[in-house]
Parts: sequence; C-alpha cells; structure tokens
Amino acid sequence: MKQLQTQIRDACPKCQQHFGRFFLPYGNESIEAAKDYKPNQIVNNRISGIRKERSLKQLHTYWACCQTTADNTENPQWSTKEKVDFQCRVDAHFVDPNIVVVKPDKTVVFHYLSIAFVNLGHIDACNYFDRAFETMARFLGTDPETLVEMAQAQMKSY
Repeated sequence: MKQLQTQIRDACPKCQQHFGRFFLPYGNESIEAAKDYKPNQIVNNRISGIRKERSLKQLHTYWACCQTTADNTENPQWSTKEKVDFQCRVDAHFVDPNIVVVKPDKTVVFHYLSIAFVNLGHIDACNYFDRAFETMARFLGTDPETLVEMAQAQMKSY
C-alpha cells in the first residue's frame, strides 16, 4: 500500500474539458510512486485533505503550546511536546469508542485518538483545543490566553 498526495481537478489535464473529477499525483515523490500502478488500473483510496489555513494555524498554535508547556516544566510526564499532547488527550478523554479493552483483572484500557484532521471536524477541533489549552495552562498555573501568548512569542523567536 502506498500513500500518494493527490490534487483534485475538475478538468481533464489533457483536453481541459469539465466532465468529472480527476485525482492527479501532487509532487515529484507522488508522481514516481504512482508509476507502480498501471494506466487505467482501479485503485482503492482513503483520502483526507488539508483544511482551511485557519485550521493549520490553530494546529501550529496547539503544538507550540505543547512545546512551551514542556519547556517550562521538569515533570518527566510532561517533558516533551508529545507527552504534553498525550496528557491533553487523556484529560479530554479523546478516545476511540470502538477500541476499549477490559483486561481479566477488570482494568479498562483506552485507545487515544490522534488529533489529525481526519479525526476532528471543525467544531470538534475548536472544542478540543480549548480544553487542551485549559489543561496545559492549569498545569503551568496560568490562564489559556497567557499560555497562547507565550507560545506565539516562542514561535516568533524561531
């Protein structure tokens, strides 16, 4: 299975007529990877796309806040942006409801979802990030607005 970046076009790339949608490989790596398939071969696709620029800014702000939180603590469970992200997903109980395991000793184990665009629609993302900013701010003993300001200042210094 290969992962290809594609771009959706509404016109034929050769004749420019508008008679359907066309998924074309996007970028040199995707063009090379697509050569493993035969012309006119039917392929299965699972697609997701980059949303609005605002969503990307929101995601970058989230990761900057995770890094800021990690940089301002010595707690080993919050010492990297990935660990901070995990703590936020645990606090928000952002779990996959289809994967909950109950062990023989009655311990419940959850599978936490990633915060990828495919798992979060616009409103859900806004709600999740608000909760995550509150979690990080509470951990640092500040408010979410101050945390975001600190993260944005740190982003500008890079």
